[in-house]
Amino acid sequence: MIKRLLSFIYPLRLQNYQSDINGNLEINLVDGKKSLDTATSNYSYGSLQKILHSGLKALTIDNNVKNVLLLGLGGGSVVETLREDFDCEAAIEAVEIDPEMIEIALRDFNLGRFEPLHIVQANAFDYLSNGTKRFDLIIVDLFILDTIPEVFTKPETIDLMAHHLTTKGQLIYNTMNRTMPAETLSDICHRFSTQHHFDVRLLKNVEHTNTLIIVQPKQT
Repeated sequence: MIKRLLSFIYPLRLQNYQSDINGNLEINLVDGKKSLDTATSNYSYGSLQKILHSGLKALTIDNNVKNVLLLGLGGGSVVETLREDFDCEAAIEAVEIDPEMIEIALRDFNLGRFEPLHIVQANAFDYLSNGTKRFDLIIVDLFILDTIPEVFTKPETIDLMAHHLTTKGQLIYNTMNRTMPAETLSDICHRFSTQHHFDVRLLKNVEHTNTLIIVQPKQT
């Protein structure tokens, strides 16, 4: 109880973990709630949760969303957001390359309570390349520290993402302003729009740090 009260004054470090992929990972208590952070960015349950909440508000989250693909799990805060803030009961498949991250999500944030949830330890590019399943919603949140690996900005990867959407599927692609070149951001949007005929718009400077690419079917 005392720690929780103190966390409203200053963040409290609860745990440190070392990941071969993401480096030092911190569990902090901030304003009474645990968050997952690195030295340079929030990974889950802090500003990132607010950012993706804004993206989900821009979509249509209803009973027609039967299944969700999450590329990049982190601590799993977007799973909590879908279940608790949007009453989404869809089956969620989460792809995460870092086994330490998966352990943290399950152990420190009790993510297993949000069934139906299937976590796949895999490289997201390999998952997209080898899979055929289509999803009503895809959330792309693929960072190593504060940078999206270059392969996930390439045209062939954008094509794979598009091919995994159902005919009425929607997609959120999270980017960080300071590490995403404007030309790359434009290229991603252009690929979704011209090659796959989606409506594409940007939510700029969400929480003053990130820009979300919002991809939806064209209105007829």
